[in-house]
Amino acid sequence: MPNRYPGTMAQDWEPVVLHKSKPKSHDLRDPKLVNQALRSGGQVQTVKKFDGGANKKPAATAMNARKLDEAAEPAALDRVSVEVRQAIQKARIEKKMSQADLAKKINELPKVVQGVRER
Repeated sequence: MPNRYPGTMAQDWEPVVLHKSKPKSHDLRDPKLVNQALRSGGQVQTVKKFDGGANKKPAATAMNARKLDEAAEPAALDRVSVEVRQAIQKARIEKKMSQADLAKKINELPKVVQGVRER
């Protein structure tokens, strides 16, 4: 039979070493295998996971909600005075800006600029 790769030997006389496959993680957790390792004197290490299996909501949120409920509600927010509204409108008109342009300049939504005018 002709050799497919010219210049190579047909036989490889190097020794081949076969190893057993490593145990998989689910095998390591098998109670039968753990007990067998304990009986045979093998090393078994148990580590408890931090907060493992505790699917709980944090208690801090309930406490924060209670504090918010107990806190005195603030009075109505201060409104923009008529003088300030007129000054903003006058300056905007002098610069020939629309409300949308002003909103872009101050990085606000146009609704906010319109809200200042209406209050």
